[in-house]
Amino acid sequence: MIEPKTVLVLTPSLGGDFFGEILAGIEREIAGVGGRLVIVETLVAGAPRDEVGAPGVFATRAAWARVDGVVAITSAVGANYLQRLRDAGKPVALISNAQMPGFEAPIARPDNRAGTIAAVEHLIGHGHTRIGFVGNLAQPDIRDRFDAYEQTLAAHGLKGDRPLLYSASQNAETGGAYAARAVLSAAHRPTALMVATDRNAIGLMQALAAAGLEVPRDIAIVAFDNIGAGTFSAPALSSVDQRFDEVGALAGRLVLAQMRGEDVPHVAYRTDPAALIVRESCGCDIDAQHSESARGDLTAEEATQALRDATQDLLQRELLTGDDAVDGRLQDDAMATVDGALHLIELGDDVTAAQVQSVMDAFRGLTSRPDTLRRLTDAMANYNQSSAMSEAPTAEATLRVSGRVAAALWKAQAGAFLHRAEAGDAAIAEQYAVDAGLLDTAGSDPRDLNWLAGTHVKSAALGIWEDGEPGGRLEIVGTHGTSAGLPETVGQVLAAEDFPPEALIAGALAGSGVAASGREVCVVVPVSTRDRDWGLLALVAEIDPTTARETYQHWAALLSASLESQRLQEEVRRSALFDALTGLPNRELFVAQLEHALASCERSGTPFAVLFIDLDGFKLVNDSLGHQMGDRVLKAVGTDLTGQLRAVDIAARFGGDEFVILLADTGQEDAVVAAHRVQAALGQVHDFDGHQMVLRASIGVATSAFAYASAEDVLRDADTAMYRAKSAGPGSVELFDTPMHERSQQKESLKQEIYQGLQNGQFEVHYQPIVNLASGRTDRFEALVRWRHPERGLLMPAEFVSFMEDTAIIFQFGHWVLDEVCRQLVEWGQAVTSVSINVSGKEFWSQDLLRHILATLRRFDLETDRLTLEITESVLMRNPEMARRLTREMRQSGLRVHIDDFGTGYSSLKTLHQFPMDAFKIDRSFIQQLTRDDDSAELISSLVTLGKALGLSVVAEGVETDEQLALLQELGCATAQGYLFMPAVTGARATELLGRTVRDEGPQTVS
Repeated sequence: MIEPKTVLVLTPSLGGDFFGEILAGIEREIAGVGGRLVIVETLVAGAPRDEVGAPGVFATRAAWARVDGVVAITSAVGANYLQRLRDAGKPVALISNAQMPGFEAPIARPDNRAGTIAAVEHLIGHGHTRIGFVGNLAQPDIRDRFDAYEQTLAAHGLKGDRPLLYSASQNAETGGAYAARAVLSAAHRPTALMVATDRNAIGLMQALAAAGLEVPRDIAIVAFDNIGAGTFSAPALSSVDQRFDEVGALAGRLVLAQMRGEDVPHVAYRTDPAALIVRESCGCDIDAQHSESARGDLTAEEATQALRDATQDLLQRELLTGDDAVDGRLQDDAMATVDGALHLIELGDDVTAAQVQSVMDAFRGLTSRPDTLRRLTDAMANYNQSSAMSEAPTAEATLRVSGRVAAALWKAQAGAFLHRAEAGDAAIAEQYAVDAGLLDTAGSDPRDLNWLAGTHVKSAALGIWEDGEPGGRLEIVGTHGTSAGLPETVGQVLAAEDFPPEALIAGALAGSGVAASGREVCVVVPVSTRDRDWGLLALVAEIDPTTARETYQHWAALLSASLESQRLQEEVRRSALFDALTGLPNRELFVAQLEHALASCERSGTPFAVLFIDLDGFKLVNDSLGHQMGDRVLKAVGTDLTGQLRAVDIAARFGGDEFVILLADTGQEDAVVAAHRVQAALGQVHDFDGHQMVLRASIGVATSAFAYASAEDVLRDADTAMYRAKSAGPGSVELFDTPMHERSQQKESLKQEIYQGLQNGQFEVHYQPIVNLASGRTDRFEALVRWRHPERGLLMPAEFVSFMEDTAIIFQFGHWVLDEVCRQLVEWGQAVTSVSINVSGKEFWSQDLLRHILATLRRFDLETDRLTLEITESVLMRNPEMARRLTREMRQSGLRVHIDDFGTGYSSLKTLHQFPMDAFKIDRSFIQQLTRDDDSAELISSLVTLGKALGLSVVAEGVETDEQLALLQELGCATAQGYLFMPAVTGARATELLGRTVRDEGPQTVS
């Protein structure tokens, strides 16, 4: 069996009068020899489709191995692409107006010259001498028409110093409207216009009519292309009948000749001259519509034969499929229909309405395309004109009958346009269904092509670039339809040259032997956007030159958007479960897997172990080599850990330099062995661009030897063991054992007791006075919390606050303290200037702290300066830059801010100067050493002097002896607090101190 020849057509676009007709002509010619087409649309997504510009950037070798020859339309691809095709042994023909720079081939091009000459001479024949030109000269076709226009004017002696050129911005209606503005504003308007395209002319006439001008009375117009819309414009548009399908057919013949081995010179080949179809816009009477080729000297027999030839040629040219059996029947039917129409005309006045209707039904049976019926109507109008010019005695009767036939054709044509409108509505409904299917990324996978169900597409295949690399290999991820062998291609990986699959191209061939309105070809469209190339979509569908809708490109664009949405959703899902830097599971996924391990242990006794890993010295890497190097180290750690896992194990990154491993079916001893194996892997020399590192980690191990209620409990104990390992020294491994477990239970018990204490009101806020050393009085206090434990009595903060700071309880506790202090401030009124509260590290770095404090003060109707926030120096020095910003915001809001425990955080004087503070408190450890015989007096003196220099108040904490007090007074310290004056007391007792000398009250009065 001889394989059919296949032609690859490269085109920027598929639809519309130009590209659609060209493709239909190519298909007709290739089908005529039993061949088949693969049409690849190359235009970049989103680019304008009506204009022909520079060659596109399309570089995919789609279908190269499947085809025997190539036709490239206008700017579909560049010269390099075509040269590579020729080097691959594929003959090439072009449809263009000129040879492509860098690549020569046979060129099929329309005859723009003869039609334009006929149009301009027709206007001259109407007596016009000021004839202008409207068009977009950026396109070669339009320049050809303009050149012919100028030459015709010159031949008639009408060319002036400057041609009446009115530029159109593009070839569609908006371009004509654009040119109309220049025409209307011209000082000396032309009386007639040669317009380069029908769509330009339609937009032009609408704009002229809106300005009050009447066509053709004020300006006569002739255009080019003879599209259907021009027939029904107001007035009906006279136009050059440029048959773009003939250009396509010519290109098909050129490539077929080369495929047969014929020597086809690399020159331009033109189609037959186009005829001028005269209607109303040129100034001719509507009843005298005719072709410029009509001649009044024809006899009746000659006119009848001319109609027979024109009609038969039209029907055969429009309807042939390439299938001999089908085409034989069509030719017979076409001849019978033409003979029937001519017989009616020969009957003259004796023809009946039923006979006319019978012939019209035969025409409609051959084709439902409005363009074909329109051209039949034009042929009949031409015959009318010939008959009217004839002196035969039967001319009048013949004219009446042919007029009735033409009227019937007009009616059939109107019905065809109605059918097209209905088809357009159906296409919109189909598009809506496709849009809904593609946009529903949550409900289905767009790659399976289920969204094509119910569409007109017979079959399809989607190829996605393997590994996301455009131009390489395509994996067929979905198919649609039941063409033989097509469903079995899913999962196959093909080179771009082998796409689309042979089964899909063969499916198009199997469907080609149908009526002309239903010709099927294999169309390939890129599934891409400007930012991403996903692959190729191939479909078996019809060529429809009657619409400019780019249906398949629209589908491909929506498919791209759907695939991108799917990718982003997958990224979101992955980012929710995986660490972006290392690609390891994150905490959420790890905890879920650990919960499964707990359930399995409870159900079947399968043991497990968790390794909690914290890198030693990682901060030094970040600080000395930068965060980019730190990220590379973390990636390397992830790789090392993964290399130590079995298929049943899982490693995760919790953030920072913390990693965890879940070991399935592993007991204590094996878990410790695995931990040391991890240490050994990390301990190998790692080379990072010349920086050689040996990594070490502290590892805590928790196993299912203890009964756990949740995954978080396991992680808590593994974390505890890790901190024990870190305290033992870098590179240590610690197993969570019974003593640790007991301490952990104690902490858990304390946690529960604290929750109960908060709920049962066991905590109390006491107030320690901050004393003015000059007056001995106080109007400020520091709020200090006591826990009146039901079993252990009154507990100091040291016994519970440090635990709170390690948990989220500290936030709830801090909110309660703030409420209590504000309530007490309201009770005291203006007698107390300010109360200090201590802010923990977790609270200070919380984004919600300042907002909550200000909201609470507003709730109690208190000014912000009634509250002082005490923040320890060590907290501030964790991130000085961020601390400066936060403290600046606090002070700008009106709050007072003090540095607590100053001298313990190793801050520099420069750093202290940069913090926006009101005061700093000298840590009690310095005060306790203060005696006349100790050097610490010099340090305290320096700090007091520093405070004065910076404009900061200085508070001495922990004053307990008269000697310390005397020395502080001598050194110039203005305020202090401590047991020498009074310990923290209840709010009621503190109230009694207001207005009194605190020292006189003495610490012995504490309640």
